[in-house]
Amino acid sequence: MQRLFGTEISGNRRPGTELSEAARAGIIAASEAGVSKPEIAAEYHVNWLTVYDTINRWKNHHMLKSLPRPGQPEKLT
Repeated sequence: MQRLFGTEISGNRRPGTELSEAARAGIIAASEAGVSKPEIAAEYHVNWLTVYDTINRWKNHHMLKSLPRPGQPEKLT
C-alpha cells in the first residue's frame, strides 16, 4: 500500500500523542463518505475510540485544531 504525499508515517508518531489536523480531516472526510469507524481506525492506525472522539468533537465544535486544555497556565519566568 502506497502512502499519499503528506500523510503521516505511523512509525514516527508515539502512542498517545495528538493527531495532526490533516489526520483529523481525513477521519472526518472518511466518516462522511460512509466508511465504517473500525475501517477508519485501521487505516489511520489509531484506536477506535479516537475515531469516535474525533467525529464527536467535529460535530460539537466544527474545529480541526486542538481545544485549550484546563490546568495551570505556563510560568513566564
